[in-house]
Amino acid sequence: MSEWVEIVVELPREAAEVMADAIGSLTEGVEVRDSDTIIRAGAGRAVIVTQCRPEAEAEVMTEIQDAADRMRGAGVSVEPLSVRRREAHEDEWRDVWKQYFRALRVGRTFLIRPSWDVPAAGPADRVIDLDPGRAFGTGGHASTRLVIMLAEEIADPPVSRFLDLGCGSGILSIAAARLWPQARGLAIDLDAEAVATTGENLARNQITTVETRVGSLDAAAGPYQVVLANIEAGVLGELAADFPPQVAPGGSVILSGILVDQADVVLAAFARAGFTLESRRDEDEWAALRLRR
Repeated sequence: MSEWVEIVVELPREAAEVMADAIGSLTEGVEVRDSDTIIRAGAGRAVIVTQCRPEAEAEVMTEIQDAADRMRGAGVSVEPLSVRRREAHEDEWRDVWKQYFRALRVGRTFLIRPSWDVPAAGPADRVIDLDPGRAFGTGGHASTRLVIMLAEEIADPPVSRFLDLGCGSGILSIAAARLWPQARGLAIDLDAEAVATTGENLARNQITTVETRVGSLDAAAGPYQVVLANIEAGVLGELAADFPPQVAPGGSVILSGILVDQADVVLAAFARAGFTLESRRDEDEWAALRLRR
């Protein structure tokens, strides 16, 4: 088992996205817990969990303090702020999900089942058998559910290629393959471990039509009829201008990971890139957008 240092940062929810961006740039990914996630934080609070190699710990800790100072300077409250660390084994990340992640229904037709909770499926169910591992995405967070619900509504044009950008656990790739079994897909993520987890979950669901790749949007080799992107609003805004070459004319982009008060900013960035709003869904504090090119 590999040794890691687990670092846990607790702070006000409104400061979580900036802190997660800062930490994520130095580690292999972060988990953000708030009042809407399976493992919950207190009301108005967020908990950011990451793991890094021991040799990277000092740099991560310095960046946490620097990010907090930058937010204070910009008038963003970060108090009370707490930072904890402990040594951890790699398998703990997988095991913790067994306490919280149970089978659940998403959208009109999807049943998502972890290996430790497998209820019988009905004849109309689209089943996703999923173990998240150390990657984000179980269907338990509103941002994931919203993408699946918006994808279920797509009927035209026929989908022959789809892209799952920031694939995490691979849940959206599996959902897309269930919705459009004749389509070919690409699941791509900057995190090599997330891509490996996606590959494991694709195999678990006997899906052979989705390729996996480590990389970002510029490595996606489009165009695609549908692009699914459940990633942070700030990243979506930065990437908006790079989306058009990856989306076929008349194709759809489904964006999530967006707080309700960030939706207009993301929408404006994509409008400048030539996209128009087709549908929007909100759940609690989260929004998802389906845009047409």
